[in-house]
Amino acid sequence: MMTDLYWYFYSDTNAQAGELEELLIKKNYKLKSFQLLEDLFHQLECSPYAILFLKANTSYNVYDLCQEISMKFPSIYPIILVPENMENTKKAMRVGASNLLTYSADTDEINDVILQAQTYMRQRASKGDGAPQLQKQNSRVIAVCGSKGGVGKTSLAVNLANAFIKGGKSVVILDANFQFGDVAMYLDVKPNRTIYEWVKEAVERGRYGIESYVSHHSSGIAILPPPPRPEFFEIMTEEHVALAVAELRKSYDVILIDTPASLSEIHLKSLDLADDLLLVTTSDLPVLRNTKLYVDMLESLHFTDKVHVLLNRDSKHRAIEVKRLEGILQNPVFATIPDVGKQMTTAINEGHPFVLKNGRHSFSKSMLHLSHLILPLTEEAEKKTKRFALSR
Repeated sequence: MMTDLYWYFYSDTNAQAGELEELLIKKNYKLKSFQLLEDLFHQLECSPYAILFLKANTSYNVYDLCQEISMKFPSIYPIILVPENMENTKKAMRVGASNLLTYSADTDEINDVILQAQTYMRQRASKGDGAPQLQKQNSRVIAVCGSKGGVGKTSLAVNLANAFIKGGKSVVILDANFQFGDVAMYLDVKPNRTIYEWVKEAVERGRYGIESYVSHHSSGIAILPPPPRPEFFEIMTEEHVALAVAELRKSYDVILIDTPASLSEIHLKSLDLADDLLLVTTSDLPVLRNTKLYVDMLESLHFTDKVHVLLNRDSKHRAIEVKRLEGILQNPVFATIPDVGKQMTTAINEGHPFVLKNGRHSFSKSMLHLSHLILPLTEEAEKKTKRFALSR
């Protein structure tokens, strides 16, 4: 049962809460104000029940900030304060605001908003609805990306997922190619529900639980599949991607995003959400040219620090040497992935990840090595991996 409510006010200017604070004091509530976002976030982490008034229009867009807070702290009741001449209500609801106050709101309107927030939070607590599940500690979002299709992004994502599972991690692949994604096909999984159903049945009704829309492979890989038909992608937005990742973080250690081949808002949002960007390339000159353009784009977006270049389909017959390739891309090669040739095609056609089919192959070992580079094994997990290798 909730014993108290916390009331917070955030503004990235010197704005004061004014009448709002006076009314709360009359109700024996204390309003705590913040000007630094990091101070606010630290406080929210400690407060299972809180009502937050947001007035941000200098360093932060109030709608973007509200959406970020709604995803990071789902137990918070956010109320945004905005000018009256904006299309407020629709925007506010879309980004997860619980209520809205305009700058010109009178005393009665402010009192109504305070009462609604108080009533809602107390009713939720009386029903035993405590703070929602928070993100798993140290969950990692990894986007597998490339400058064009055909470089092996999906096969790497699927096999890397299996490598993480061997290291004791729970893994989900978000197939962000909403028109022609084929992660499920690579695993021979026929999903009953997809991210499309999640958006239509859950998100649009204010419910965000996602697990019942996830499919599972026998290896332990979870998949959030794309819409069942290409034309259904039109309802999908970058906001849905952000919400999906926030929900998946609650249940999985690793979220792998298989990005679409073409640039779009969804593609860019996937890159933005990721902790690591695995940029897949080959040594073929046409691919390298496009990869260099892609690297330049990542630099313009200030994503360079999280880029890891993967040289896929590497062999002694490579078109260009690694050092020259690194010079062209102005990035070191994080890992080389050996060429498997027709064996990979066979594995894809069979819907059976190559890492599971041939664990001793150099490709499989490179996947395990890559997974350890990204997420070093704990001592206990390392022992389990060694036992697994010996049993093969």
